[in-house]
Amino acid sequence: MSEAAGRRPLVVGLDARPALFGRTGFGRVVRESIAALRRRDDVELKLYGAALRRPRADCRLEGARTPPLPARLQRLLAGAGFGVETLLGPVDVFHHTDLVFAPVRRAPEVLTLYDLVFLQDASWHEPGFAERLLPRVVRRVQAARALLMSSSRVVDLAVERLGVDPDRCVVAPFGADHVDPEPQPDDERHLRFVLQRCAMSPELHGPLVLVPGTREPRKNQLAVIEAFLAARQGTGAQLVLAGPKGWGCAALERRLLELRGRGEGVGAAGEVTEEQMTALLRRADVVAYPSLAEGFGLPVVEAMRCGKAVLTSRDTPMADVGGEAVRLVDPRDREQLRDALRVLLTLPHLREELGAAAREQVAPLTWDAHAEALRELYERGAHDRP
Repeated sequence: MSEAAGRRPLVVGLDARPALFGRTGFGRVVRESIAALRRRDDVELKLYGAALRRPRADCRLEGARTPPLPARLQRLLAGAGFGVETLLGPVDVFHHTDLVFAPVRRAPEVLTLYDLVFLQDASWHEPGFAERLLPRVVRRVQAARALLMSSSRVVDLAVERLGVDPDRCVVAPFGADHVDPEPQPDDERHLRFVLQRCAMSPELHGPLVLVPGTREPRKNQLAVIEAFLAARQGTGAQLVLAGPKGWGCAALERRLLELRGRGEGVGAAGEVTEEQMTALLRRADVVAYPSLAEGFGLPVVEAMRCGKAVLTSRDTPMADVGGEAVRLVDPRDREQLRDALRVLLTLPHLREELGAAAREQVAPLTWDAHAEALRELYERGAHDRP
């Protein structure tokens, strides 16, 4: 690239599909990354959104190219020369943000590797998921000039399990500043709605424990519920699971059905809106997220941003980012879970201390800082040779 061309913004093609179909998880990461990149003058974004599904009404992105092309058809058309450049025009580098990889014709490629939990325990996913996904991931990892990971633990796994050269990796924690920690006028209305959906009293007479996330084996929600029931006596505490029903949780679903409306302080709200989740985060006294494995653990930093006492898992990225500002347990040890919850439910001053430390701990985690790392990723992708 010439010296003159080096001064122009890098033209980056970016797979926007996760952000077009959801506002949590990968969708949140991609949406906030796009917004932060658009605040920069050294990157020109071109958004790729070809898929069979149409974007959700609340997820549309200005300028995204979203023709109705199913992934299978895209792969077939790739043999005839179709690629992301067909829709976007020439780009200096293309950024894969989805596990359904878009076909790329000529552009150098970089990708985000959110996690490798599918290699850690096959039971955490639907049968056959790891076997189907692994070859696709390996091919794209080998083709990519640089890889973005949100934590050093993902880098270590990629080195160990995929043979990735760590020098090809850029570590960039996700931001937390998309969450507004300040109470809003509609918070009480959102909270009452969620509690009523849970068949729980809309009046809180004790601490509120929030368990965010899709209900699935890896998230460990059944263990949280049993620990909470053993710890709540005399506290008046209530626990709300907020997140859609996933798969593989028959025992959890049976337990939730047994507890529904019985006055034992446990309820499942199902999928909630972004406004409802933020209201829950602002109102919760404790946020419990003892997941068995994560690539980063975005709900933890969102709770810390709101100044909440967080209970999460040791030896995970959540422990790394939380440091001494969170309460850590072995997520497989139900006695530890019970005892830690009991302490947090009965000691409001400890909750306040942890919350204040948590807010300070995650203050550097901004999406603009993440975008700075993305710019480094794109520079490597555009200029480094495989």
